[in-house]
Amino acid sequence: MTIVTQNPQPPERAPGRPKGSRGNGKTAREKIIRIENATLVRQAEIAAQAQEARDKILSQVEARRAQQADRVFSTYEKQEVKRSPQFQIDQRGTLLLLVGLAIVMFITTAILTADGTVGSAGAAQFFSPVLGFVLFGAFEVGILVFLLLYYIRGSRIDIITGKRVKAIQWFVAAVAVSAITVALSAYHVLDLYDYDYSNIDLWVGIAIRVAVSVLFVVVSKGIAGVLFAQAIDLNEIAKIGTQR
Repeated sequence: MTIVTQNPQPPERAPGRPKGSRGNGKTAREKIIRIENATLVRQAEIAAQAQEARDKILSQVEARRAQQADRVFSTYEKQEVKRSPQFQIDQRGTLLLLVGLAIVMFITTAILTADGTVGSAGAAQFFSPVLGFVLFGAFEVGILVFLLLYYIRGSRIDIITGKRVKAIQWFVAAVAVSAITVALSAYHVLDLYDYDYSNIDLWVGIAIRVAVSVLFVVVSKGIAGVLFAQAIDLNEIAKIGTQR
């Protein structure tokens, strides 16, 4: 008699339970995705909380700055109320006065340096002594032309770059010509005192002639700043900046 033995069959899974699950209806892959999504959500919440905290701190800082600015402005207004009325000296009349003084300074310097230039012209052996005055006139006209070019060019604004046109080369040229006239005046003084370097009057004479020319250069440079400030239109500069 033969006995047939059948292999026992595994129990069937409950309906709706996916393969590979551990009893909660989710596979391992789905659990990983759920954890990753929860992590991303948590990170987003943390970032939002941090941004909110930063915005709060920045708003507090801006509020403190605004309060400080208000206090400073209030203090300034209180001080200005106590001040006496102020007169604005930078007006057209003052500018015209400066230009007039510059013209007087130029004429005075020309007269004081004329003696040295004309006296030194003898070293060039011109056929006529009158040419010494021509030489003096050439130097003075050159200085005047270079200064006018410096004033005019320096007051212009480049329409492409919006910056002031460079004109310092003309001022350097005027200073160079002035230095030549100073050198001629010094030579004339040396010739008058027969190159007696031990004579104190010789050095005083040279110092006076040099000082006059240096004073004229300094005055010319100072007036240039006022002329440039008057010539530049701030509205045009702002318009150029907006177009760029």
